[in-house]
Amino acid sequence: MFVDLDIENCSVLLCGEATRTERVALKFAQATEVLRFNRVEDMRAPGTPVGLVVLCVSDEREAQKWRAAVLSSGIGAPSIVDTEVPAESQGEVFLIGAGPGDPGLMTRHALEVLSQADVVLLDHLAPYQDLPRWAPHAEIIDVGKIPGKHRVPQREIDQLMVRYALQGKKVARLKGGDPYVFGRGAEELYVCEKEGIPVKVFSGVTSSISLPAMAGVPLTLRGVSHMFTVVSAHQKLTDSELDQLSGLLKDGGTVSILMGVKTLPHTIAGLLERGVRPDMPMVTVQDGFRAHQREYFSTVGTCLENYDQLKPPAVTTIGNVCAAVGENREELMGKAFETH
Repeated sequence: MFVDLDIENCSVLLCGEATRTERVALKFAQATEVLRFNRVEDMRAPGTPVGLVVLCVSDEREAQKWRAAVLSSGIGAPSIVDTEVPAESQGEVFLIGAGPGDPGLMTRHALEVLSQADVVLLDHLAPYQDLPRWAPHAEIIDVGKIPGKHRVPQREIDQLMVRYALQGKKVARLKGGDPYVFGRGAEELYVCEKEGIPVKVFSGVTSSISLPAMAGVPLTLRGVSHMFTVVSAHQKLTDSELDQLSGLLKDGGTVSILMGVKTLPHTIAGLLERGVRPDMPMVTVQDGFRAHQREYFSTVGTCLENYDQLKPPAVTTIGNVCAAVGENREELMGKAFETH
């Protein structure tokens, strides 16, 4: 804090990037008014007298640009440079994996952090029914992104996390599944770290494993499959990606596809063209752990017969392990026991 400055009876003008000026504004709560300019080209003399100009910058070059803008605008107030972050105002962000939708699959750590949260930024697929009870002191903001209809753009979500944390609040970013499995957790961590905001990550149960498991399908099985891969197919898979998946399936592996309903015809056609057996079993679990959950057991060659019934969110699993449910169960489990 600038303890030698008397700011109680004057207006303060903050110049610099938005998140930085917002952070520094916390130091000048006693000022008559705090004004902010976030772009040099917008600088102009405000309608009220200014007693102090604060340049909220990261280096001297940026400070020089703002000084020139202040001078040209005719503001005659003294100026200082501020690069400090007030430690007492620092908040933190928690990236929480809420699991596939069943509140019972949330971790104890997740529930404990929610109970302390001041703000919860809620994803579309995260459980929400009991959220007011889990986070009784929090402001709950729905930032859910629906396929093709992004309610809040990712950049705005990042800005919300940073803004509330810089106000000294505990921000819980509640995400469906696991933050690091196609959950943009690493990107959100990076955004916060750039602003000096501490972040803790709490893993969640990923739908890529839990949904097929709920349908009775293991992703690995001794003597049948010793490897699996998780794929995001919200965009059409490339030829190279289809080559890799078909090779994995031919070698006895398992493929779990997330966000792949829209592109499923393209995926299946690509696998068949690359020699994947038409009779290879597969299962799609739609609306997992929800009231309208449905399970579609089929094969690579027949799965598109009921394609018009499939709706996101859904997880599709392909591989010999899918025969763990059905008439070939005894044969499949026999292979597992043979390797004991």
